[in-house]
Amino acid sequence: MKGLQFFRDIKTAWKSIWSSKIFRAHFFLTVVIFAVVAHYCTLYISTWEIRRGTSLLDPLLNMLTPRDFSVYIFCILHSAILLSLFFSLDDPKELLKAFQAYSLLLLLRTSFIYFIPLEAPKGMIYLEDPFVGFFLNSVHVVTKDLFFSGHISSMFLFIYFSHKKFWRTYLKIVTPILAALLLWQHVHYTVDIIAAPFFAFICCKLIDVLNERWEYGMGRIRFRRWQYR
Repeated sequence: MKGLQFFRDIKTAWKSIWSSKIFRAHFFLTVVIFAVVAHYCTLYISTWEIRRGTSLLDPLLNMLTPRDFSVYIFCILHSAILLSLFFSLDDPKELLKAFQAYSLLLLLRTSFIYFIPLEAPKGMIYLEDPFVGFFLNSVHVVTKDLFFSGHISSMFLFIYFSHKKFWRTYLKIVTPILAALLLWQHVHYTVDIIAAPFFAFICCKLIDVLNERWEYGMGRIRFRRWQYR
């Protein structure tokens, strides 16, 4: 019964909020911006792979013998993506803000990759991810998209915008595990992992504040609780 109620909540939420011109404008603009940003960021990251970068000294990685955890990393990340989207369907405003924050996060990460070119960590085992590889490896096999970690920053974004306590708890448990697997496989330097939550928080918080304070932000959309949730 709870499952059926969840789907009813989704229908009610979207039916209620879709009547708002502000939300519809946000929706279409967000979709377009996200598609453009995702396309060009992946294109440039792939193209920059041929640049020579800097190798960092990383004492933690030196203590870890590289092992291939590609399957586990793939399952953790992509299941988190799909289920986070699913569990957010009954809260359209938060879902849309998450896409806006992710677009900003992609722009910020791509900028850092450009301005801080790094060589792949010594002993890196290439991360097999067919889905990401389909978009990123269109020009070159990408191994230098390092600072900061896209995996960990994405997981933190899911934590920030998840409004279901049980799902936030799960994400908080698996994110450190994912970080450990990435380091063990030498996919990232330690600094890439440590910096990721910080930059993700900046993007999420900025989108939150803008939507609350801007005249046409989604924070201006008001519905009766029984209508929206």
